[in-house]
Amino acid sequence: MGDDLRVCGANRSVRITYRSVFCLVFIVIFTVTTGSAETPAEAQTIPSQNPSSPFGSGSISTRVFDESATNSTANDLVDPNPFASTSGDGSSSSNPPVEASPFSSIQPQTSNRSESILNVIGQSLIGTLRSDRWRPLGIGSFFSEGWDEPYAPVPSTDGTSRIAPRQPWVNSDDGAFYRLFLFSFGYARGLPGNTNEYTGIFGMFTPFSRRFEIGWGVPFVQSAPNALGTGPTDYWTGAGDLTIIPRFLLAEDKRYTISTNLFVRVPTGNARIGNNVTSLSPDIEFWANPFTGWVVRGGLGVTEPTNLSASKIALLDKSPPWTGFYGSPGPFSSFDARFAVGKYLRPSDAKIMPNLCVDVAANLHTAISGGNYTYFSLTPGILFGLRNNWVFRAGIEVPMVGITPFQTQSFFQIIKPF
Repeated sequence: MGDDLRVCGANRSVRITYRSVFCLVFIVIFTVTTGSAETPAEAQTIPSQNPSSPFGSGSISTRVFDESATNSTANDLVDPNPFASTSGDGSSSSNPPVEASPFSSIQPQTSNRSESILNVIGQSLIGTLRSDRWRPLGIGSFFSEGWDEPYAPVPSTDGTSRIAPRQPWVNSDDGAFYRLFLFSFGYARGLPGNTNEYTGIFGMFTPFSRRFEIGWGVPFVQSAPNALGTGPTDYWTGAGDLTIIPRFLLAEDKRYTISTNLFVRVPTGNARIGNNVTSLSPDIEFWANPFTGWVVRGGLGVTEPTNLSASKIALLDKSPPWTGFYGSPGPFSSFDARFAVGKYLRPSDAKIMPNLCVDVAANLHTAISGGNYTYFSLTPGILFGLRNNWVFRAGIEVPMVGITPFQTQSFFQIIKPF
């Protein structure tokens, strides 16, 4: 009886082994046949649920992974170079590896160009500026490309010649994208009544991606004749109107940029000195480097005040309109056109006055409704680099046609990319 039990036990062991082998073969065949139907995106997907992993949640993937994959570190789950591309022959071409960043996403990537929103914003605002990440963007791909890529400056050369640096100029449209801050001091002399005006402005450009950034114009001090004063020596000093500028990059190549902007003026100042105006100023701008060293830039737009009242119009009528780039638009809608041309005379690696540039900016404003004002001015300017990547620029605006809000207005500015 003991021998029969052993035989039965042996037969049972054999039957169990065959059954296990049969099940294992079936699982392998099923896995192979179903796995071959996966889409490329699914083939790159990491299991979204792993009881032993703090990163997994949601549905269970049908993919079979090696156990070591579930114990990977967060950095192993991130493509070290999201901008790498693979050619048709299977070879890989990529930029230098991306350095580790505190903003790096730990979520799985389904595209070699996609990054998490926080990662893109973080690298755009405070990450290392890397021109090797830059690539041309077209207007046809405005809704599909560039939004998930960190801001990247344009390379300084196209392989055969230098490309002019993208820098803001005095009293001209920006056109291109930047990551910088600036301090501006303005002095307008010869206002009506033989008075003067002083302004201090802090400006900043904060990119959030290749396609979107916000500009900030903060007139932290403005001293001008009081519209309710008793005489020309009665001045009012205070803050001006804050300007917030959402900016969208429509298209960019190494030698041109096209953007659209919306200047949103917030009534943080006092109407006594031409402030306390809410207005919207949409425009379209361009920057171009058609020839070595030469840059042309400009834009077209309109300004529409939105919070005018009879009492405020009376005050604004006493203050000269357009006394500066962020000056009061006046109590009327206007058409605005700007154009500038300049020449870079020294290269960026010059030991003395690098990126020395001279330029002339033209500004035209004409009332569409609410008045018959027209204003045209010319602003010759100069720009050059200082130590530690600081930049100095200056200009003097001279009214040429129409109303004369001042005899001349001088600007002195310090710029720092960051």
